[in-house]
Amino acid sequence: MKRTYLLLAVVSLGVLGAAMADAADLKDLKVLYVGKERTADYVKFLTGKVAAVTARTRAEFQPTEARDFDVVLFDWPQGDETRDMRKLGSPLGPREQWSRPTVLLGSAGLNLAVAWKLKGGSGCTCMDPLAYDLHEHEIFERPFKIDSSRMISIPTPADFQSELKGVAEIRVLPLVSDHKRSWRAGWCTYSNEFAQNPDVEFFCGGVNHKTPTAAGLWRQGNLLHFGFEQSPSEMNELGQQLLLNSIVYISRFTEDRPIAVTPSVFAGPVARPRKTVARWLRNPEYPTDFVKDMLTPQTWEQISATAVREKMAEWADMHALYLYPNAERKLEVDADLASLGLAFDDSKFIETAISQLKSTESEVAARARRLLARYVPCGPPAAEVSAWEAWWKENQAFLFSSDCDDYRWYVDSLAKERGIPTKELRGPARRDGATSKTATR
Repeated sequence: MKRTYLLLAVVSLGVLGAAMADAADLKDLKVLYVGKERTADYVKFLTGKVAAVTARTRAEFQPTEARDFDVVLFDWPQGDETRDMRKLGSPLGPREQWSRPTVLLGSAGLNLAVAWKLKGGSGCTCMDPLAYDLHEHEIFERPFKIDSSRMISIPTPADFQSELKGVAEIRVLPLVSDHKRSWRAGWCTYSNEFAQNPDVEFFCGGVNHKTPTAAGLWRQGNLLHFGFEQSPSEMNELGQQLLLNSIVYISRFTEDRPIAVTPSVFAGPVARPRKTVARWLRNPEYPTDFVKDMLTPQTWEQISATAVREKMAEWADMHALYLYPNAERKLEVDADLASLGLAFDDSKFIETAISQLKSTESEVAARARRLLARYVPCGPPAAEVSAWEAWWKENQAFLFSSDCDDYRWYVDSLAKERGIPTKELRGPARRDGATSKTATR
């Protein structure tokens, strides 16, 4: 029995030690608030909780100043300044030059996504301060354990009912004291394609007026999207703790970066992911004109040969594998891809195309060159077989694909640098100094 107590004591001390270390991490951080509208609130809230907190307005901020801080809180609300989204330029400077761990507050996630072509540029300014669908993750554990016993049940929102059929209530975590009053809406992001991106983590959603799968709190590279709009003084203790946990968590991601280039629907026409065609056709709430608008006239003529939506969806199931956006960002069947008989994101696509570069049939070899140039722009500039074979050998474990307007393959440079396959380097494993074996603590 004494040995049991001793073991429990050692374990308890270990857990306590980890918690104390995380608390120390928070107190060691130097934080820079870049914004204007809520400077006093954030500075007051963080004073005494972190090593130092400094504020700059967006207009006066120079990106080089961020080098002296561990975490940047970026506050960039929607308004006159951001109304013409096609012309948005980021106050943080060019995307490729930004290296600081950053928390994007509220609509800053939308605005920066538009300016930098990040994930997060598609969603809705319609999120209440009610966290929903909390995933099991350390961000809810450290440095403050988010008390799940304080979650409440609410009637399933009307906008969730089509996807949560038969579910009368959902459990949510209020981030404010009075969740029934009218609050400024936060920004939530559609997360349908998150799973294919190694640099993206989904932590939780929020009650909104679109879909239960929308993300309210999530990470891409060194950017953490805190989509809830409320200021610290408006939050309850749980909301404030979740914000502090977010600051600590993102502080550990100085090496990771957003990878995919994802234009926003708010900045101009975009090509939808291929699965959207069948998904929208099977959802009676979406008019067929929505699908028509994402396709070329010739492709729509093919898919609408029958007026039965399920038959149209079945056509999409069969042919959407070969869809590709034209210059106007409308989807049409890529004849080269259809001739190859493989979707561009099939695991055999690149290797098959490389092998066909050797074909003695000129048209087969020419088609392979076109396909590799179209879908693998990260490959070698030369079309020689030897160059492609060497590139494939070097990079095949570190590749992933995306069809969120980009329709291409990417090299995961962090996975390549660490020598860990991209499929293994996910979530917390991408933080500084971590490996796939130290993904959890």
